Amino acid sequence: MSSSEIQIKEMVAHKWDLASETFDTHAGHGIQSKKERDAWKYAFLKVFPEKGLKILDVGCGTGELSLLFAEMGHEVTGIDISRKMLKTAESKAEACRANVTFEEGDAENPHFDASSFDIVFSRHLLWTLPNPKKAVVNWGKMLRKDGKVVIIDGVWDNGTLASRVRRNAGALVTLLVERKDPKKGHAGYSDELKAQLPHAGGAPLEKVKEYLSSAGLENIRIFDLKDVRKAQKEKMPLGERIVRSHQYYLICGRK
Repeated sequence: MSSSEIQIKEMVAHKWDLASETFDTHAGHGIQSKKERDAWKYAFLKVFPEKGLKILDVGCGTGELSLLFAEMGHEVTGIDISRKMLKTAESKAEACRANVTFEEGDAENPHFDASSFDIVFSRHLLWTLPNPKKAVVNWGKMLRKDGKVVIIDGVWDNGTLASRVRRNAGALVTLLVERKDPKKGHAGYSDELKAQLPHAGGAPLEKVKEYLSSAGLENIRIFDLKDVRKAQKEKMPLGERIVRSHQYYLICGRK
């Protein structure tokens, strides 16, 4: 890894350390209701209905979905670059007596052996990686035969004026009407850091399909998350509901 890449990842880790305390309070990050929890479970059962799978959650953050996978009967390991995110995840696992392993690790270069997992999962991660294609290739290597890479991501800022206006309007409504900080739970990357990331505004679906294909994964499928989004919007501030019209998807490929 080059010194430039190391510096980028140190900056990323620092930003998420700062965001860790309030991350779960943000709709779309922490699960806010039973309805949302059930919607996530239903979505995942369509992708991997089997029980007792070995799952690696890369960029697990506060472990929200790692814990959900454990609740569903899977053996889960979560890795993240942010130590404070992991500390929160460990506290949550201890509180609910969940048997999940959390470790500090680089999502682009996980340290696990080949053929170690049935599922390698990521949510809202590709946008913050300097080398997303490399990451997906490495995730594929860690899969057992017939295992799957499962990715949840989206595009919230496509660089257009309309996208910028919608985001600014949403932030203003949240601040003025609901008296809430619209940046709460977000890392707040600088323009300098964003310039080092190929998908700083979100990872487009077609590009992620290319990454999965390049990793040698087959039977690439896209799943509908409308029930999850509907449940999330019920708990979102008005300003965020204005913003949440962007592309959002679950996609997976099989080894």
